[in-house]
Amino acid sequence: MDIVPHRNSLIRSQREDLASKSTPVIRVNEVYLDGSLKEASLIDEDQKSFGIFMHSLILSNYAEVIQVNNQQIDVIGDDYEKAILSYTESKGFDKKLIESIAPKVAGLSFESEDNLKVSAHLINEKVRILSKGTPEKLLERCSYILMDSKFVKVTRKIFREVNGVLGDMLKRCSNVYAIALKDTSKLSGVLSMDTYVKEMTLVALIGMGIM
Repeated sequence: MDIVPHRNSLIRSQREDLASKSTPVIRVNEVYLDGSLKEASLIDEDQKSFGIFMHSLILSNYAEVIQVNNQQIDVIGDDYEKAILSYTESKGFDKKLIESIAPKVAGLSFESEDNLKVSAHLINEKVRILSKGTPEKLLERCSYILMDSKFVKVTRKIFREVNGVLGDMLKRCSNVYAIALKDTSKLSGVLSMDTYVKEMTLVALIGMGIM
């Protein structure tokens, strides 16, 4: 048995090490929630909207967790979706569990050409519409903003503040997207994005960065 590795093995190992070091890692860097911008690591249960934010983040994340015998073996999704999954798991949230508590409503998922994604979920006998996408597009559809777990009407002052924060985030982050929600007890017979994605509540802005 060889005690010293073959030269080919050493070269392959060195290449793998270099590849792992050169591969960019995407992280959730900062979050605008409850009217303030914070490092993502500082967002916790001390904030009144923490629960709504985390549930919205999970339910609007399209990464698919593959499990075998209750063990996670793979995650299917783009790097940004995987970064969101990693962030929510670091906060102690189980994606599979949250999705079982708030299952999707069949036939109420949409994706538009301007990168807005929409899904509907059953929560406490109501339907929660969740949308995520570029802040510019989603803000046009928001009439309210989540503040301390309450839905507050958006004023011109609030709108200017949000846009100011967004401008700062775009300077630092490689990608920024928004999450919004709306609760309804009645479903329209017209299944279209414009029917549901209006007069929504802005939950948060999420800034992503490459490490």
